[in-house]
Formats: sequence, C-alpha cells, structure tokens
Amino acid sequence: MKRFSILLASLAAMMFIAGAGAFAAGPAEKVLTIGVDQEAVGLDPHVVTSFSSMRRIDLLYSRLVRLDDNFVVVPDLAESWDIPDNLTYIFHLRKGVKFHNGREMTATDVQYSLNRVLDPKTASPGSSYISLVKAIDVVDKYTVKLSLSAPLASLLDGLTSNNLSIVPKEVVDANGNLQKVECGTGPFMLKEWVADNSMTLVKNPDYFEKGAPSLDKIIFRVIPEQASLLAGVKSGDLDMATINDGAIIRQAAKDPKVVVMSKPGLNMRIFSFNCTRKPFDDVRVREAVSLALDRSEVLTIAEFGMGKPTGPIPVAATQWALPLAKLPFSAVDIARAKKLLADAGFPNGFSFKITCASTYEGGLAVAQVAQDELKKIGINADLEVVEWGVYIDKWVKRDYDSMIELRGGSGEPDRFLYRTFYSTGGVNNFLFKDADVDKLLDQGRTQTKVADRKATYDKLQAALSEKAPAVFLYCPNENQVVSSKVSGFKEVGNGSLFYLTYTQVAR
Repeated sequence: MKRFSILLASLAAMMFIAGAGAFAAGPAEKVLTIGVDQEAVGLDPHVVTSFSSMRRIDLLYSRLVRLDDNFVVVPDLAESWDIPDNLTYIFHLRKGVKFHNGREMTATDVQYSLNRVLDPKTASPGSSYISLVKAIDVVDKYTVKLSLSAPLASLLDGLTSNNLSIVPKEVVDANGNLQKVECGTGPFMLKEWVADNSMTLVKNPDYFEKGAPSLDKIIFRVIPEQASLLAGVKSGDLDMATINDGAIIRQAAKDPKVVVMSKPGLNMRIFSFNCTRKPFDDVRVREAVSLALDRSEVLTIAEFGMGKPTGPIPVAATQWALPLAKLPFSAVDIARAKKLLADAGFPNGFSFKITCASTYEGGLAVAQVAQDELKKIGINADLEVVEWGVYIDKWVKRDYDSMIELRGGSGEPDRFLYRTFYSTGGVNNFLFKDADVDKLLDQGRTQTKVADRKATYDKLQAALSEKAPAVFLYCPNENQVVSSKVSGFKEVGNGSLFYLTYTQVAR
C-alpha cells in the first residue's frame, strides 16, 4: 500500500512538471512599457486638454474619423461618409463595434456624444470644432447625419480630435464624468491606474479592426526625469520613452542601443498673456514683449534647436503658414520695444510673473530664457514654478499674469485658431476679445475655396501677430526613444500614440 502511494505521488509530480512545461511553452504575453514624464490629468475625452491625458485617450477611445501619420483623414468608427452639399454630412458606421462594457455602439451614441460636447455645461474644448452643427440626427442604427448652419471647411479634420470621441451615456450617467473611469471602443482598455506611478492598458479583444492590436498590454510609467527615461530604455526596463529634452535626445542619438525617432511637430510653444490683467491689457506692452523675445535663441537654448520658429499657424502646415519675415512683431527690435513700453507708461519697465511647471509641457526651460531676454527692455519676470496639477488648475481658471504653454496644433487652420483665439473659443484662456479677429475667424471657417481661405488666414496671421494675445515661439519636434526590439510604431506630428496599436516587441 505504501509503495502504491509513492507511485501515485511520483506520477502526480511528473504530470505537474509536464503541465508546467506545457504552460511555459505557450505564447508569452506581449507587453510594451513606455516611459512618460507626467501623469494623466483625467481621462474624460470631452473635457481634458493636457497632452498627458490625450496620449492615453488615443488608445482607449475612437472617433468618427481619425488622422493617419500623414495627417490624412481616414475612417475610424465611420467606415464611410457622404457630403451631398456643404451643409450636410452623413456618416455610415461600422456594424458590430462594441464599447468596453460589451454593448454595441450605434448612431444614438454618436448623437449623444456630440451633443454632450456641444452642451455648455460640459465646457468641452472640442465644442469649437462643431459649433456650426445645428442638428445631429439618427437616420438609422448605423447612420448619423450632421446638419450645419453654415459651411465649415474644417469639419472632417475637427472630428478627428480626441475631444470628439464617442462615449456611452450610461457610463457617464453612472459616474458623473469619465475622468477616473473609461469605456471607449478603442484598441485598449484601462485595467489599472496607480496615480503618479503607472497606468496599465490591456488589449481589447473585441476591437473592430481584425488582427489588432498586436500587443496584449501597454504599461505607462511616470518618470519625471528625462535622463532617467533614457536610462530606462538603455537598461531594458522601458521599451520606449517620450523624451523632449534636446540634450537627452542628442545623447540618445549617439547610443547604438536605442533608436531615436524624431519628426517635425504641429504642436506649438507659446508665451501667453492674460489680456485682462494689467499691464497686458495694453496691446503695446504685449507687442513689446513679442519684440524682445528671440524665437531662434529660445529654441536653441530650451530645445537645443530641435524644432522651428513659428507664427500663429504651425510652421509644418506649409499650405497655410506665413514665414516670420512677413509677420509683424516677429523679429527682435529692442529699441522699438522700449519705446512701446514708454508709450504705454512703463519707461522703466515693470515686474510680473511667468507661470510654468518643471515638466516639459510646463515650459520651465523656456521661461528661464524668456526671463533673461526680457531684462533687455527693463522687464523683471519672476518665475512662478508650480507642480503640474496646480499649473493645469491655473490654466483652467485663467489665474495667471503670463504662462508658458505647449498648444496642440493642427495642419487645418480653423481647427487650431478658432477655438484658441475666438472671443468665446473653448481654449481662449487669454481672455482675448477682438472684433476684427472674430470676423476673420468666422469668415475663414465658412469659405470652401482654398484661395479664398488662404487670403483670409494670411490676414488673420498678421492680425494675431500684431495684437499678440500670445507670443508664438516655435514648434518642437516630436521625439520617441525606442529599443531596437520595438517595431511597427509610426510617429504622428501631433504626438499621438495611436500607432502603438500595430507595434510589436521582440523578446
């Protein structure tokens, strides 16, 4: 009996070992770990503005249409669309698309989502993209029609914004908003969020694109120091990292263990004013600051030259952007700047605060250069360096004298400029109001002929450079540092991480 028991135990042990071997031989989980320098500030796509949040939303939610890596509008939830006239857009939705809670997405969800964006109570920065939409009608379960009150040349491009993601009403109702939860139709789903540490996304098994995503899991790790991000990629702890410090990028480019991906960006670094606070309520003071700031020097020192000086339209939008030589108050002129200050009643300059944060997006390095350059015209700038959450809060509440910002740009001028500088624009945190600028913005978005629009936006760029609600500094490059084991990722000039959907990691 004892020998029989020993035999059974031996057989059981062999079966366990064989089973363990079979399990080990199975396919390993495909995981990519990406390092970022700041935490997401909520996940509600209709509300957030920070890049740190948008990069996660890229992977969690879908829109009617999206931009590919060449900024071409391509299908997303809408597999096709018709434009019978310039006031009507009809979108034909994919069938069988599921939200992450398992419910099918239909035209009713599109109607609800876009109406939520338009609702003033939502205070969505995306409302400007579709402000001319007067009706959103469900034609049938998989067809939705948008009717406009006037032509809107930028509508399709605007609909690619993460701020116009499609969400389920029942999840919003249950939680009040989507800042701490998510329920999209994107390629990945939120599994875990450890604040200021990590966020784990897992593969959406019901994603509508067959064979995607390639990865089983993406882990975002928050590592504030850019040098530590590079060290993480070199050691293998990270598979890739979003790095913006020019010195670190140069260091990475010399290392054979990593690959530096860099692409001209559409995002824009600006020095913004609260136009309701003295002395910046006087356009002459704003113009003086603009004349004192050397765009090329700021770019060289703050970004090690990794970008291009720009005007009001991102320089990469070559069809629309005017060269700086054609824009007033864009070249350094210290004597003229001092005269403007004297005419405004500040012959001896003045003191004010520049709000910034130590993270890349918060622009501390830019603020330090600006602080030094403004001394040349007798202006004393104190740096108000705050932590990231406070920075966002001050931005939302317009609680600052001036601020260093990184604005999300676009190759479509109406999409970028209207919500930013219209007197009631969704992200006009300058509190800037100008009837002439409003008139040009209204005119440009309703023109359908490229030549007519070009003439309007040429005038608008000159007007914004002269009235200076912000000083337009430069467009930084978009950079990713990746391990040589990573393949399939494509950079997008607006910083989108959507192409992680098709990325693979060799182990």
